[in-house]
Amino acid sequence: MKVLVAAVLLLCACRLQAALVRREAPAEEAAPAVEDFFTQRLQSFSEFMTKELPQKLQVDELHSQAKAYLDRANKQLTPLAQELRSNVLGFFSSLLELGKDEGQR
Repeated sequence: MKVLVAAVLLLCACRLQAALVRREAPAEEAAPAVEDFFTQRLQSFSEFMTKELPQKLQVDELHSQAKAYLDRANKQLTPLAQELRSNVLGFFSSLLELGKDEGQR
């Protein structure tokens, strides 16, 4: 029983000592470091969004390139689409004629 009481007393004393050590440690040292880190990251992100990104994007140039690409693709694909349409219509009409011929027999 005495050992149990001594163990509990020892645990309580250690716990109180740890609490005192934690209270004595300056808590404000960690906060500015974290705050400076986020401030620095936010500032670099802001600079990237306002200065570097618009230069890299060049929106007008990209828009004109995309439009030219779509026009070129449309000119090349229009004849192919018309040929495909005529081939599909011819295929279905030949299937219909084949069905009529077999129905008459």
